[in-house]
Amino acid sequence: MKLVRGFLIGTALCAAILAPCALPAQNNDDFDPLAAGIEENIRQPAVAPKHSKAVAAAMERLAVKLRHEGYNVSAVRSGEVIVVTLPCSLLFPPNSTSLSPKGESRLAPLAQFVEQHDKYKVIVAAHSDDTGDGLYADRLTADRANTVDDYFYRALGEQDSGIIPYGLGGDEPLMPNHGIENRAMNRRVEIYFVPTRAFIDKAKNR
Repeated sequence: MKLVRGFLIGTALCAAILAPCALPAQNNDDFDPLAAGIEENIRQPAVAPKHSKAVAAAMERLAVKLRHEGYNVSAVRSGEVIVVTLPCSLLFPPNSTSLSPKGESRLAPLAQFVEQHDKYKVIVAAHSDDTGDGLYADRLTADRANTVDDYFYRALGEQDSGIIPYGLGGDEPLMPNHGIENRAMNRRVEIYFVPTRAFIDKAKNR
């Protein structure tokens, strides 16, 4: 299990990442994903604009498979990055950092994709609402991100999952934190599938 990134750092996902947009190809040969913030990790490796549609089309095939498994799937970075969003209530009992049996069952179909290190860099971001103490929310989400990482470590036969986990507390709400339903939507785990350089090269040469 790895220590979670983003804990007490206050990382914010900017709209330029979350909204569909074309990003310039600015790959950094010295880029270290384990030392980077979540924004940087979602951006890297970058795709040249002329190859963006080909990569997005290839990633859409992953999205179709994930939707077939019943997941809530969206795309960012002009379709180049696929995101699975799971409500925390599906994964964890209230205020707990241990997966429920239902939560393990819900994560299980993802293992076959997480283990494809040659194709995808996988990022796990755990979020909370703004209820209670901010420090508690940071710790809770950091522990939950690490729990998801640990689940895949075990599911893959005690092999490194390759996951990069972040606990983001309540910094990135999907909805205003007013009302039970909105807060429930903000308490979520997002699993990002970012195409690797090998995946990008294969897609653009197809």
